[in-house]
Amino acid sequence: MLRASTGLGLAVIVAGLAYGHSDDPKVNDRFGPYLGTGWKASEGVPMRGGFSSFGEITLESWLTLADLGGADTGNDCWGYVSPSGREYAIIGDSQGTSFVEITDPAAPVILGKISGPNSLWRDVKVFQHHAYIVSEGGDGIQIVNMSNIDLGLVTLVATITTGGTTATHNIAINTDSGFLYRSGGGDNGLRIYDLNASLTNPPYVGMWITKYVHDVQIVTYPDGSPYAGREIAFCCAGFNGGWNETGLSIVDVTDKDNIFVVGELEHSNNHYSHQGWLTEDFQYFYLNDELDEQNTGSATTTRIIDVSNLANPFQAGTCTTGSSAIDHNLYIKGDLMYQSNYRSGLRVFDISNRLNPEEIAWFDTYPSDDSPQFNGIWSNYPFFPSGTVIGSDLERGLFVWTLSTPSVATTVIDPMPEMLNPEGGDSFRIQATMVPGVDIDLSASVLRWDDGSGWQETSMTLETPGNPAVLRATFGPSVCGEMVEFEAIVATDDGFSLSAASGSIISANDIVTTFEDSCETDPGWTVQNDCIDGQWDRGSPVGGGDRGDPPNDADGSGQCWLTDNVDGNSDVDQGTTTLISPILDGSMGNAVLEYYRWFSNNAGAAPNEDIFVVRISDDGGTTWSVLEQVGPTGAESNGGWYLVQFDLASITGIDPTDQIRLAFVAEDALNGSVVEAGVDGIRMTSIDCETCVGDIDGNNVVDVEDILAVIAGYGTEYTVDDVLAVLGAFGSDC
Repeated sequence: MLRASTGLGLAVIVAGLAYGHSDDPKVNDRFGPYLGTGWKASEGVPMRGGFSSFGEITLESWLTLADLGGADTGNDCWGYVSPSGREYAIIGDSQGTSFVEITDPAAPVILGKISGPNSLWRDVKVFQHHAYIVSEGGDGIQIVNMSNIDLGLVTLVATITTGGTTATHNIAINTDSGFLYRSGGGDNGLRIYDLNASLTNPPYVGMWITKYVHDVQIVTYPDGSPYAGREIAFCCAGFNGGWNETGLSIVDVTDKDNIFVVGELEHSNNHYSHQGWLTEDFQYFYLNDELDEQNTGSATTTRIIDVSNLANPFQAGTCTTGSSAIDHNLYIKGDLMYQSNYRSGLRVFDISNRLNPEEIAWFDTYPSDDSPQFNGIWSNYPFFPSGTVIGSDLERGLFVWTLSTPSVATTVIDPMPEMLNPEGGDSFRIQATMVPGVDIDLSASVLRWDDGSGWQETSMTLETPGNPAVLRATFGPSVCGEMVEFEAIVATDDGFSLSAASGSIISANDIVTTFEDSCETDPGWTVQNDCIDGQWDRGSPVGGGDRGDPPNDADGSGQCWLTDNVDGNSDVDQGTTTLISPILDGSMGNAVLEYYRWFSNNAGAAPNEDIFVVRISDDGGTTWSVLEQVGPTGAESNGGWYLVQFDLASITGIDPTDQIRLAFVAEDALNGSVVEAGVDGIRMTSIDCETCVGDIDGNNVVDVEDILAVIAGYGTEYTVDDVLAVLGAFGSDC
């Protein structure tokens, strides 16, 4: 049964979070977090989440932000290996930094969290047995002792606030030299601390502030190199907060009292030099620009910069995933490059040919699209000795993967069914390409599904033999009205198995939309006011979002309902404003209601005191019940579009009829909060579970085709009862 749940909203500012570098666009694409629990391979159930992947990568576990303590957003991650060899993921979020043991990547164990300033941005690096954490929210450098982490203990032992503003965008540590570098924070370049002098109270020993540095990698060149012994910082930098003359600055930081630029390069189509990493042979620096895809419509592009001569860097080439997604953080281990590319997920390249990288694997943590927006995966860490790779996702938390050499690669070659016939029979095909000498193991290649009554499975059928082969996965019967989770597993005769497809589909004969309003026109809403200002308006938001109001609509149509659509004092003042819907028809049963809502009351003289109430009536508005209340506190009271969904049959006291009305009530009833609200994308659907007797081919009419179908299947699929049913209903519509 569908349950009331809070989903991902659209294009929202997470109010209250400290901002990053000036005009950082990440604040404009904030969604509410995924609110459910994650998944662990050790649980023995099919992977949930609807994720897709290709190549050598296998998801071992996924911990959501809810699992990690319920933060609004995730951010950066790093890793640590204890002296015993046990491996740990360190992941930041808007509340703090979590420590998770991943020695068994399929069974992660959350050890605890170090709280920090509330911020969208947090970064962490490790030196010896300490973690060093910074944030745009300030608080300087938090230092965490991990010497007892194998006992489950991590301890905040110091906070360093020297070096000017306590805000920092990123942190880097040269583990060869023992120097720590803060980058960004305000309009800063590099601020340098000596960990050799003290792990818990490192002195501030230098700075380079000629340019703003967004991110940096610092290395000490090895013996035998023309630059042997020199400590070099590869800075993704620019003037004016990184926006002007943005590119790569190569800076010699060997002498902290005499820091100087060795060479510089403005890369092609440069909009904002974001981050990059050096190849292990010190010959190339791979750089990502965070804004070229969004600003120019270009495909995801990585610049390959030849840095063999530090004084004369030049762009030697580019590589691309072909996606439209924005690239964010990348790291290089050996001949593999691991890219975290927001909505297109983790991308893995073989860079053994440095100028012609080949994409060999990917895992998409944001399955709905690859649009150039700031959602999905933020960063990754591929440096664990075991080969385990972790990734951190803005909305979905911590992912743990392994990379292996697969025996088969798969592609779903049919569109997935939009809904499943409750009687079964819906199917899709998978193309499987094997390595030489390997064949499909049909006995272990199965489709598994669960409609809420337990997992069932059917074997796939081999539709086209050979290499590639084509398999057909067919669903069995399911309970109408239920969401059906599924996973298709393709196995080979060498013991390898691969999750070729997974997700969830509703079981229904039909899904009928009985009401849909994108707010582009007014189908009959009414507004009632007992406030002095802030009444409900319908239109394109004009306020810009600077006072807690929506900066844009939720569903992308352009307009929404919002309180007092003016630029300036647009909030609700001294009373309530109520938006009442026209009649919604829920009489078909199995009615599902959804809408986007926005509520902000976290500013003003008395923040976090007022509420936003949604009421529902099943008798046309004569009597009302509370459907939900938002506020006065909590993440959803801080602004942001949230998509909520309700199965009306599961709501006590509500009888889905053809007389459903909604009332959205925004109030400023107490001491002067800045109250802003919005509503958009209101939709009601009904799941049709009525069967059509005699309609064999499912075209909603009983005709000659049904007679021919039942005759063709007589004795195998159909009996004399089916023949009589077709004849009895012949000529009827469903």
